[in-house]
Amino acid sequence: MDWINEFYFNQQKWSTSYTSEITNKDKQKVKLLSEYIGKPPKKILELGAGGGQFAVAAANSGYDVTAIELIDIGIKHMKKLAKKRDKTKGHIHIIKGNFYEVDLAEDFDVICYWDGFGIGTDNDQIKLLKRIDNWLNSEGSVFIDIYTPWYWTNVAGKEMTFGQYKRKYDFDAERCRMLDTWWPKDRDNKKVTQKLRCYSPADIKLLLKDINLKINLIRPNGAVIDYETLEYKENVKLSEAMSYMVKFIKTK
Repeated sequence: MDWINEFYFNQQKWSTSYTSEITNKDKQKVKLLSEYIGKPPKKILELGAGGGQFAVAAANSGYDVTAIELIDIGIKHMKKLAKKRDKTKGHIHIIKGNFYEVDLAEDFDVICYWDGFGIGTDNDQIKLLKRIDNWLNSEGSVFIDIYTPWYWTNVAGKEMTFGQYKRKYDFDAERCRMLDTWWPKDRDNKKVTQKLRCYSPADIKLLLKDINLKINLIRPNGAVIDYETLEYKENVKLSEAMSYMVKFIKTK
């Protein structure tokens, strides 16, 4: 997993995804989450929090949030957003570190991992899910975005241009991974690739074999349906989705 720092550092440099302001999309995600978990006060743990847009939006809605992020530029921007937050609402605690290694002394009502699950091998996912199980209180819920193998198989080879950089999707059939490659125009030697394991719901159930978590709900996320116009459709069937959100709860 030596690609992680290089990819996310360059992705931010070329797309500014880590340093954007809080958007309506972030607020809508908080609203969606509240429909499943109820109103504050509740303690949320966000893994891979990026630039902190969701974490701070959740704190602004009254939730107490612990946000873990590895990339320096994400931590810096999260702190900037946190300074501007509504301090009469929820709290935010920012941790710089690797969520495979960070020690947490408390448990949480909610654990979220948006748009990043699948780094490494099946054993890495199992290790993370066991850690999540240990951090989750007995009545808590986990929300994870998971990439689908069927969508990414079908879009292998799709190439896009955004301003001064390019992006190409591919699929590693042997390891069932989506490959997301970025590079500046005319600089093919600067390519960096994100590699995320894709899972069907049946695959996820196999990962949970010895873990005290079970699937409680599956909600399809959207999909890009036209790569010429980059049209994105919010409501699609699971069989058409780029990814899906899974809600997990304790088995007992």
